[in-house]
Amino acid sequence: MEMTTRLCVPEISISEDKMSVKMKLCLNDNGNRWTAVELKQLIVSKNVKTEIIESSILDMIRNEVYEINIEVSKGKPAVAGRDGYFIYHVSMPEVEDAPKELEDGSVEYVKTTAHTVVEKDDLLAEYVPATNGEYGYTIENTMLAPKRGKDLPRLKGKGFYHEDGKYYAASHGMVQITERGFRITNLLEVSGDVDINYGHIDFDGDVNIRGDVKSGMMVRATGNIEITGHVGNCLIEAGKNIIVHNGMQGKFSGKLIAGGDIECKFFENSQAIAKGNIVVRSVMNSQLEAEGMVTVEGKDSVVLGGSVHAVRGMELTEAGNDTELETLLVAGALPDTLRRDIELGNMIKKIKGEVELLERSAKVLERMANTQITKETNNRRMKIIQAKVIKSTELKKYQMEKVRNEALIQSGKDANIVVQKMIYPGCRVEIAGVGIDVKQELKHVKFVLRDGIIEAALLY
Repeated sequence: MEMTTRLCVPEISISEDKMSVKMKLCLNDNGNRWTAVELKQLIVSKNVKTEIIESSILDMIRNEVYEINIEVSKGKPAVAGRDGYFIYHVSMPEVEDAPKELEDGSVEYVKTTAHTVVEKDDLLAEYVPATNGEYGYTIENTMLAPKRGKDLPRLKGKGFYHEDGKYYAASHGMVQITERGFRITNLLEVSGDVDINYGHIDFDGDVNIRGDVKSGMMVRATGNIEITGHVGNCLIEAGKNIIVHNGMQGKFSGKLIAGGDIECKFFENSQAIAKGNIVVRSVMNSQLEAEGMVTVEGKDSVVLGGSVHAVRGMELTEAGNDTELETLLVAGALPDTLRRDIELGNMIKKIKGEVELLERSAKVLERMANTQITKETNNRRMKIIQAKVIKSTELKKYQMEKVRNEALIQSGKDANIVVQKMIYPGCRVEIAGVGIDVKQELKHVKFVLRDGIIEAALLY
């Protein structure tokens, strides 16, 4: 027998948004006894088209739940679409505020500014599009349209390309994440000074510093380095050129090293080494070395104290002063370079002999392998082949060094030293290892090496 209610009057209420139907059984002696089927029919008669929660009706009857509103049917709200979003595959390095402990146990108190560097075709980010959402319905089965998620605009910037919702680096470079996208560049721009607060710089690309580089700092770059301000007792090292618009006061240990040219307003108690040329207005108690030319020119330009060595020669306005301050001017390849060239020739000859011997040994063992092979023979043969590869690599390295060394020697064969105004006693001039001390003031001269003797010829 189907369960029935006590004598009661059912009351059905529908929410204003027509998303919920509730029923209350009100005890009433003038009411009827209701079965679950009858209650369901009563609910349906109210234009309820969604599924009726039969378990709720049965619980009301079984547990004699009266005078309480119980939900017996409900609609489904529309589910709004999810907004589009980006998944980033690059991030900015964290800033290290605390001192860093090095591998040898010492502490580095000045941080090195880190940068995120990517290679061509590296994945930077991908876009997940907005979704449409899910439709809903009321208890009368009226469809409810969802609100579609909001799509984001494409990322903007430079140095990357877009393909099927994914963003890739167009070339090698440093990544800067902006509010609107990415900027990938081989140029690191520093708007102010490089000091203990900014940290050292070690960058794969070009560096442009619009302020000073304070003493104690290090700036390294694989490309060019340009400094608008002044350079103190620092190490500045570039794979290409270095330009210092102001001067450098190195306090006897500051150094510039360039794989290309160096341009600087002045050097004072500093050192500069360039694979290319050096152009400067004045040099005081500094050491300059260039595999190309050194030019010291401009108003009141002078080389005073220290040394200047230029393999391809130099042109100066003035050298030394009337106090006869020791100043060394060197042109052409140095004796050390000539000695190294002879040393490289001997080493190449020796290693060539070793490679030939290993090659012959390998061929002998190869012939043995064709007739009778043992594990020991094969192992010996493999070790000889490995040794030959190592020696061949070593030989190639020395051969490349010798080619470069010979080109350096050749470039300095016709080197000379030109002094446009005055060179004073206290100066020493050396060309290709031959030297003379200047004993008297000389004006408008060019020092050249002829038949192993340095001659001073008038310019005009």
